[in-house]
Amino acid sequence: MNYDFIIYGGGISSEIAALALAKNNFKVCYIKNQTTQKTDSNLVTFLSLGSVNYLYSVINDPLELSKFTDIEKITCHLASAKKGSSITFDHEPNSTMGKIIPNKIISDQLFSSLKDNVNIDILSKTKSIRKEVHSNKVSIVVDEQNEISARVLILSINDKNLLDQNNIKFISQDLNQTALSMNVQGDFKIQNHAFQIFTSSGPLAFLPYSHNKASLVWSLKNGSKELNYEKSKLENKVNSYFEKEIGILKIENIETHELNFLYAKKLYHGNTVIMGNIAHNIHPIAGQGLNLSIKDISLFVEIISKYASLGYEINNRMAFKEFNEVRKIDNAAYSFGTLALDKILKSKNTYLGMLVNMGVKVLNKNNFLKSKIIKNATGGESFKAL
Repeated sequence: MNYDFIIYGGGISSEIAALALAKNNFKVCYIKNQTTQKTDSNLVTFLSLGSVNYLYSVINDPLELSKFTDIEKITCHLASAKKGSSITFDHEPNSTMGKIIPNKIISDQLFSSLKDNVNIDILSKTKSIRKEVHSNKVSIVVDEQNEISARVLILSINDKNLLDQNNIKFISQDLNQTALSMNVQGDFKIQNHAFQIFTSSGPLAFLPYSHNKASLVWSLKNGSKELNYEKSKLENKVNSYFEKEIGILKIENIETHELNFLYAKKLYHGNTVIMGNIAHNIHPIAGQGLNLSIKDISLFVEIISKYASLGYEINNRMAFKEFNEVRKIDNAAYSFGTLALDKILKSKNTYLGMLVNMGVKVLNKNNFLKSKIIKNATGGESFKAL
């Protein structure tokens, strides 16, 4: 079988890429990696306004996602500082900055849309996968049975059989941190408002996705005492941060996730393009991981469609190079910026702490700068829906 694109993955970003390309009338074979499938997770994702609109444009039933809470404000607190050391980001009056949606809901909607799209064929890899490279196409053999070919291979999984890391250099780092992901419920005093508190143990985010349900994500250094707390003790600890402004929170379940950093210096080699966590796996401190991937997908589809309309092959290297160059600055800024921010906010240096405290106060009074940050983070100036 011959396709325009083969996409190998199994996560949210690879499914969005498959739908976006299919919506532009490209023939896609989506290979779902069944060997790394995880059980249902309690993780949620903050989708910026631009990401929400893009997701609505590729799935069949946007109403299912629209049920979740719009986020109108995000407040960041420095727990160790005195009163006034906080920043509140908001958009124009009566508008939203985005939504917080459980990952399982996003995945279910995407896969349902994948199955219904006539431009997409779905295969499952359960045992093995290998690649053969030709001058102008890539052939993939799945489980030693199905052989398919395409002009372009898109990867969102780092598989040594499909990607030569000598050609796409990576910067990787074990962050020596574990994220506690907690589903909570309560009678929230305020609605449509997310919080991030920078505690001495690590950043703690309150991410509401309905009027009485939210996710807490606490990024902690390995060895932190909080990682060993029983649920009741952990509940008391998080309520000491949130009870005054939000109300008493009850923890429903807890998961742990190891945090690692990965950044690809280049987004393509030959006929292979990388997207998703394999391109940039960043610290969750700014909640921009999937949003970066959707920006990548949006631009890639736009550029490929442009070159195809001019009569070029879809694996034209000029298109790949343009995609790589345009996305390089934004991806690097968020990848290394979140890494640096985490280190700065965890520093015990007194003078650095004073500078951070002062910077927070100055930024909170600078509406122009806050507006620029919001526009970049929400994606309003970066991409548009299909």
